[in-house]
Amino acid sequence: MNYTRLGLLLLLVTTGCGRAPDPVQQVSRDLERYPEYAVVIEDLKMEEAFFPDYFLKLRLTMAAGQRVAGRDTMVFEEKLTDWLEVTEEVFARYENYLGMVVASKSLDGKRSSPRQAHPAGYQYVGNSQYGQWGGGGFWQFYGQYAFMSSMLGGHRVGRGDYDDFRRNRETGRPHYGPVNKGRQTFGTAGTQTQKTKPNFYQRNRQRTASGRGFTSRSTTHSGGTSRFGK
Repeated sequence: MNYTRLGLLLLLVTTGCGRAPDPVQQVSRDLERYPEYAVVIEDLKMEEAFFPDYFLKLRLTMAAGQRVAGRDTMVFEEKLTDWLEVTEEVFARYENYLGMVVASKSLDGKRSSPRQAHPAGYQYVGNSQYGQWGGGGFWQFYGQYAFMSSMLGGHRVGRGDYDDFRRNRETGRPHYGPVNKGRQTFGTAGTQTQKTKPNFYQRNRQRTASGRGFTSRSTTHSGGTSRFGK
């Protein structure tokens, strides 16, 4: 699926100092016209200045119903925003959630917020329209929905992990995937995210080497800790 640049007018609305309000909230309101959508933190960056500048990049997945060969199916579209300048407060709200869904709506009308952030792709697991549980107790997406599997970067979702995801979502907590040797799998500090988003970590290593890295602030949220901040 090819990424295209998103030109939503609402993202051009800015507040003082040229910084946008929370773009996740803005985009979510605009995407309500779709029966299903997800907003993912695609990338994060901070540019050094007397007052540092903070930026988010979002990946949007939208789905609309379509009747093909006598049966109803969903047609998915993905779009990528440009860098969106935000305040430090907004940046801190999402800095732990690199590669994760921070807002979504499913076909049954259920919505999620940043407090229920989860790895991209998990929202489709357990839905028999998109796949099934296979051998060894791992979820398998159908071939036509291979892009959902690619969101996970090769990670296989087991039943126990999926049950934890559902519990966290119901209780309003973020889900970072399974914990292995004390390390989370997804999110900004996740081992899987480090494999799928090398550019982010390369930028951070360069900043750290120059003494300007995201290492001096440790921000703790429910379910995880990140050291990517001012």
